[in-house]
Order: sequence, then structure tokens, then C-alpha cells
Amino acid sequence: MKQPSELDISVFTDIFSFMSQLVFQDLEVDLEDLKLTKMEMLIILIVATNEGISMTDLAQQVGTSKVQISRSITNLEKRQIVQRQHNQSNRRIVNVFTTKEGKALFAQKEEQVKHKLADTFSVLTKEDYDMVTSHLTGALEVLAKYKQMNVSRCKKPELLED
Repeated sequence: MKQPSELDISVFTDIFSFMSQLVFQDLEVDLEDLKLTKMEMLIILIVATNEGISMTDLAQQVGTSKVQISRSITNLEKRQIVQRQHNQSNRRIVNVFTTKEGKALFAQKEEQVKHKLADTFSVLTKEDYDMVTSHLTGALEVLAKYKQMNVSRCKKPELLED
């Protein structure tokens, strides 16, 4: 098993940086015009693709605190982009949904991202595109298994073999 000091995180930072540029690079002007932060746009994207996500799960996916998510959701609610609703089965759980305006904004941004991805990947051969798709899909499948295990941050993951 590899120790944390032996792990090379450069591949993760490179992928994160590349994907962040793909999603947000051309949206910078739009974000300023819409008076939205990158975090708020990320929240909209996550909520729109996971309607009814709980505030706790949303905070985990964004990688921030519940307090920060609550502040951002409050701002988005004021703009009528999302809305919170108490879960009918468990009133302590608060779920987040996109509004009609939020759905329209998501559809617009989704098209922009699709065009950006198409432009970016248009230079690839079919074989290279298939390879990228296959590897990313495989990586997501492995990471989804890890996520389902609910490994806490304090626990040493034993998945990392030498």
C-alpha cells in the first residue's frame, strides 16, 4: 500500500485544471454578466443534474462546508434559480431543486459546454477520442466504487497497492 507522501497527485490536478478550463473558460464573461460565482455555477450544474440533492450531499460534491453551501443557495434562491424544500420523509433533510429559470440557465450553459467540448475534441482522431472516453469512463467507475464505500477522510484507504 502506498503512503500519502508517495502518491503523485499531478494527474488529478491536471485533469481538474483541464476540466475546469473546459467548463468555465468561456463562461467567465457570462458569469460576470449574470453576477454568479464559479461555485454558484457549479452548484447549478450539480443541482440540475441531481434534482432533489440534499444540502449535505451537495456540500460534499462541491467540496465545501454546509454553511458555505447554504449561503450560496440563499443567493441562488433570491435570484429564483434554485429552491429548497424539506424532505417529506425526513423533515431534517433539505433538498435542492432548480426552478424554471434555473432549468433554462442550465440548458443554456449545457449547450455552451457541449460546443466547447466538441471544439476541443474535434482535433482528436476517432481512436484517440474513443480512448479518452473509455479511460475517463473507467476512472469514473473506479471512483464511484470508492465513493460508495464511504471511506472517511481519517481512515487510510487500503485500495492503493504498490
